[in-house]
Amino acid sequence: MKCDRIYSGLFTLLVAAGLCFSTGGALAQEAPGEPEATQVAPVTVEGRRLADQVRNFVGEVAAAPRGQQLARWDGRVCVGTVNLDPRYGQFMIDRVVQTAVSVGLESGEPGCRPDILIIATNDGDQLARSLVQDSPSGFRPARGGTDLGRAALRRFQNTDAPVRWWHVSLPVSVDTGEIAAALDGEEYTTISVRDASRLRSNTRDELRRVIIILDVSRIGVVSFGALSDYVAMIALAQVDPQADTSSYPSVLNLFNDLAEGAEAGGLTDWDRDYLTGLYRARDDRARSSQQEREIAREMMRASDGNED
Repeated sequence: MKCDRIYSGLFTLLVAAGLCFSTGGALAQEAPGEPEATQVAPVTVEGRRLADQVRNFVGEVAAAPRGQQLARWDGRVCVGTVNLDPRYGQFMIDRVVQTAVSVGLESGEPGCRPDILIIATNDGDQLARSLVQDSPSGFRPARGGTDLGRAALRRFQNTDAPVRWWHVSLPVSVDTGEIAAALDGEEYTTISVRDASRLRSNTRDELRRVIIILDVSRIGVVSFGALSDYVAMIALAQVDPQADTSSYPSVLNLFNDLAEGAEAGGLTDWDRDYLTGLYRARDDRARSSQQEREIAREMMRASDGNED
């Protein structure tokens, strides 16, 4: 698959003739023949308090670039798919958009240029390597702290995972939303410092690009609804691709559960509470560890509400 360069702030991908490319956020009711997702059963870990479970889950899943805050989308997101049947591509877009709206985001208009790009392929390694070779600065901008680093990018290109993803984030001013550093060799913007604090920062980190590759040769037989929810989770949050979530009820166990012969469903309460906590947490925390504690507190509050 031949893909053009990825430009600043979003992915512009020109694909060979015959591939399906769709974008937008109009909500569809269902995909043709799509079965209802089966909810993942709750997991009980003996001898561990719920609060400890929640904190450990957050610590396992969250993956901010070194020295940076956890990033999230701000305002509106545009989702696009490549090489999926238009009906199923739209279904996946809608699932991501529905989850985005549930945490307070808005959907881009149909035909918008995607900043969340989902590509299906028969050879994930080859596609990932081609994309990185074609636009190395699109994956690792000149400014540090926008991604997980060189070793993680090598894993992105060579993993045997059925689904792989890559996030790029940028620091922006808490007060104005102005970008603190530009992408792709553009000039840096100076952000004035109004105060100094160990608890608060003058900048926050925003997600700017996410590319997700679905390797259909490795995915196997899964519910398309569950796969779409899996994509929504990794599209809206910086999830560690190496996270071990096997002890927790999460859609991130989709492929682990299938390997064990179990039925896996879509987003769980834990997943939704994690995303809600991420988007409710203060965006001016000085460190990602502070955000993680706040997310855990939000998850605990949601758990208390669910028990009422």
